Amino acid sequence: MKEVTRYKNEINTLSIGKWTAEEMNFLFAILTQVRDEGCKTLTFDTYDLREYVKFDRTQPQRWNNTMKSVVSKIAQLVYLHEDENIFRALPLFREFSVDSNKQVVTVRVSEEMEYILNKLNIDTGNWTQFEFFEFATLKSVYSKTVYRFLKQYRKTGFWKVSLEDFKSLLSIPESYQASNIDNRVLKPVMKELPSIFKGLKVHKIKSRRRGNQLLGYEFTFQKETTQKWIDDKFGNAGETKNAPPGSKTPEWYDPDYKNETTPESQKELERIKQESLDRMKN
Repeated sequence: MKEVTRYKNEINTLSIGKWTAEEMNFLFAILTQVRDEGCKTLTFDTYDLREYVKFDRTQPQRWNNTMKSVVSKIAQLVYLHEDENIFRALPLFREFSVDSNKQVVTVRVSEEMEYILNKLNIDTGNWTQFEFFEFATLKSVYSKTVYRFLKQYRKTGFWKVSLEDFKSLLSIPESYQASNIDNRVLKPVMKELPSIFKGLKVHKIKSRRRGNQLLGYEFTFQKETTQKWIDDKFGNAGETKNAPPGSKTPEWYDPDYKNETTPESQKELERIKQESLDRMKN
């Protein structure tokens, strides 16, 4: 089975933050397998998928429940496409079904969304790529989402996001204050991801004019060097992994970090947000 997940960056904007880690693994396992397959109807053996995502084989009923839950959530999963004054809600799949009796999953990507998985222009850089097994080992749903965005910005080693967008992209409850985000979101993220992204740090962007108000976050890490990917070559002896190695126990909080945010920091964040949206459209 394929081991490299690759898609256009629009996938990262889909609202799946409230999914469980197991549901995310199942969804991205499917996305990995349908890559470069066009809009063909594909059938997968659920036993093979269970082994692929390293699901506990002693809990078959829980596995069945996970697959059924994903089908239910897929029905609500749409991509909102904006083109000038035209707004469209597009489904990712034409068909996504689970047969518990035959233990098969049948999938067909919708024609409107085929370009996201099957028509990638590798030269544009407007795509996200990572090793599926690396993603699947992450336990926190917040880690999984941040991981995907850091992989999106893997060539720059820099992701700057407003507080509003951060909460939206990760489906963080609106009631969460900065301290809640520190303990329940950033803590698990910075426990799992520094072993993958070397030198990973997260800095808080604050306003100098609004009583030190939190405006957003800035993630920095050692950018990935440009190299040719070899599909389906994960973890074999003697081969170099695509993801750079990293330190296992870095300190995520940097007390000596100097906030470079200017008095116009809010406008800067809005500019960054717009640039990100523009890149996704191209």
